[in-house]
Amino acid sequence: MAHTYTALIVDDEALARSNVRQLLTVHPDIRIIDECEDGISAITAIQAHQPDLLFLDIQMPEVNGFDVLKAVTGIAQPYVVFATAYDEYAIQAFEVNALDYLLKPFTEERFAEAVQKARTRLQQDSMGQMQSRLDALLASLPAQAPQQYLHKIAIRGTGKIYFVPVADVIWIEANDQYVFVHTTNDKHLLRNSLNQLAQQLDPHLFYRSHRSSIVSIEAIAEISPYFKGDYMMVLNNGVTVKLARTRVAALRKMLGW
Repeated sequence: MAHTYTALIVDDEALARSNVRQLLTVHPDIRIIDECEDGISAITAIQAHQPDLLFLDIQMPEVNGFDVLKAVTGIAQPYVVFATAYDEYAIQAFEVNALDYLLKPFTEERFAEAVQKARTRLQQDSMGQMQSRLDALLASLPAQAPQQYLHKIAIRGTGKIYFVPVADVIWIEANDQYVFVHTTNDKHLLRNSLNQLAQQLDPHLFYRSHRSSIVSIEAIAEISPYFKGDYMMVLNNGVTVKLARTRVAALRKMLGW
């Protein structure tokens, strides 16, 4: 009987998680035990499930893939397949340290190669070998320059571009294919994705409360329990926004409640 392995999928894009899930259907020896849409919930899931295999997106807002690995150092280390759009230096670092990666967008054939490599390594490698390679990778990556966050959000109107000061933003919502930026008195249609915007806003000022919303931390007036671990937040303009249960712990830490 073939050995089976447990897998955890981590990506802030629902479509990307769905793609990995679909590609794994032809690999019955890989059993998905959980999926996570952000780094915070990924840390909790790794600690709880201790999966054999981790498909890990790197570029996630607030807590990226490398931050996840730093946080789970010392527990049962999964074999990691990175999903990345990183530059050549980082890709070279993966290769030098014998770690596998999927450069987005990747093909079905490339994914199958990564799964086969994971099987081989899981059979041959010890936990210590995997941890050593991950430690070497994290140490070899260049220090990042300080992030430059937006001070104004560019809105493309009919025949013109106008700018909304970030200080005026109360909250931002994704609705179907559109993103709307809400200020105290106005609502602006934005052509960027919510994920792109989340990475451009200062995380000390804005919080991704749900996969479809970002709120100004200063605008949060009330927080109350809702359903199955979720919460509802009332903003200072009277709007109610959902706080997903996977995002409660980090906000609680930030606000001290």
